[in-house]
Amino acid sequence: MDNVVYLCSRTVMQKLCVSCALCCFFGCGAKNRAADAATSADAIKTPATVEQAAKILDLSTFPLMDGAKPLELPQVANLFYLATGDVKTAFEFNRKALLAQGWKELPNSSVTDQSGSAMFSRSGFVVFVTVTPHGEPGSVQVRLLNQGNVKPGKLPVPPNAKPVYVGDSTAMYETEAAVPATVDACRNLFIAQGWVPYGDAGDSAVFKQNANLATATVSSAPAKGGKTTIQYTTQLISADIPAPPNVEALRYVDEPPELTFTTANQDAIVDFYSKTLATAGWKSTMDKMVDVDEKPTMIFRNAAKEMLTLAATGVLSGKHLFSVRFQSAAEIAERDRKRKEAAPKLRAAAEAKAAQEAKEAAELAERNKVPKVAVTLPADAKDVKQTKDAIKFTVGKGKAKAAVESLRTQFRDAGWKEDVASLERMAGTLLFSKGDGQRVNITYSDTGFMPSEVSVSAMRVEFEAAR
Repeated sequence: MDNVVYLCSRTVMQKLCVSCALCCFFGCGAKNRAADAATSADAIKTPATVEQAAKILDLSTFPLMDGAKPLELPQVANLFYLATGDVKTAFEFNRKALLAQGWKELPNSSVTDQSGSAMFSRSGFVVFVTVTPHGEPGSVQVRLLNQGNVKPGKLPVPPNAKPVYVGDSTAMYETEAAVPATVDACRNLFIAQGWVPYGDAGDSAVFKQNANLATATVSSAPAKGGKTTIQYTTQLISADIPAPPNVEALRYVDEPPELTFTTANQDAIVDFYSKTLATAGWKSTMDKMVDVDEKPTMIFRNAAKEMLTLAATGVLSGKHLFSVRFQSAAEIAERDRKRKEAAPKLRAAAEAKAAQEAKEAAELAERNKVPKVAVTLPADAKDVKQTKDAIKFTVGKGKAKAAVESLRTQFRDAGWKEDVASLERMAGTLLFSKGDGQRVNITYSDTGFMPSEVSVSAMRVEFEAAR
């Protein structure tokens, strides 16, 4: 099964970027309108790392509108939140915030009551901003997406491919070559320039270099006489998570940063990350995977106090499903702050629950508590055997009925209700009841030629025998 990679919200954002690019194309002609910021003195000449990109723009610390509610945890490369207001006000807030940080607004911004979109450039990076209404009037959703510092038009193209449109967010070409040959050509060109295959989905292949992703989509265009079209888009990612070789169902999302994949060899995955991350300054807090929430887990940390969590999360198509989750120092600090803040309430709730459980246990014990009943045995009782709820003893021949009459008197005098009475010379039974389900049963047998036996048993009563 081929590797598959998905970027959270990437499809939607690509469509928006392409729309914006096509507006530029049809409004201003096919001339390349790529931002000249890429040639500025402070531009990074190679695909940027996360650290390099964050120095230019860290969207996890970007100003938010008053009352904003992040829909996803803000990351270096993307920001998505809800805000109160109209589209134009929200768009202008983010526009001014970017301009204040030295970003240049590119041509063909579009702002209406229903939507706002624009691209901004600085030091070779391009940021895409969209604002749209959300739900009830007066609510909008705002998204900022850093497309990285690799221009789609600078990505390698197979020979004889002719440009259709080359802009800041996308580049499109067409060629007479067949689709399979074009796919192979693109892949070989990317790898030759240091890009690492990072999965594919359908007719799109994804490549990664540092914190930049490039997606190459190759497909047939029947409307153009069967020519093959090539489309390139790029995006910055918030965490440079290495992908093991020979895995399947590779999937990356940036909100929050996480890489998932399947494999049949768990040991190979542990070995890969232990060695690969060590060379990048990460140290494991354990020497093997241990169960955390019933999932085999291995945690890595670095000097920047960031964390990578490798976990075997289940089984997919008969293979181990793995997750590699990145957490920034800020995210961990915020998590710890919330835990510390919530600790007193959690402690109070736990103590209240324990107190309530203790109270209920005490009440149950009280309800289950049984009274103790003193039973005076005949002076000549022998072979006495006693438990909490039963007494057995013997008396002389012909004396059993008299002994039971004595016990009968004791229980009557103590307020017990006599429910059944059957006393004969050779055998008899007495049944008494009282209170909440308390029962006493007295039986005897007296054959006249063996010692007479008397048995007293109880329910919800404890006996205290005395002579």
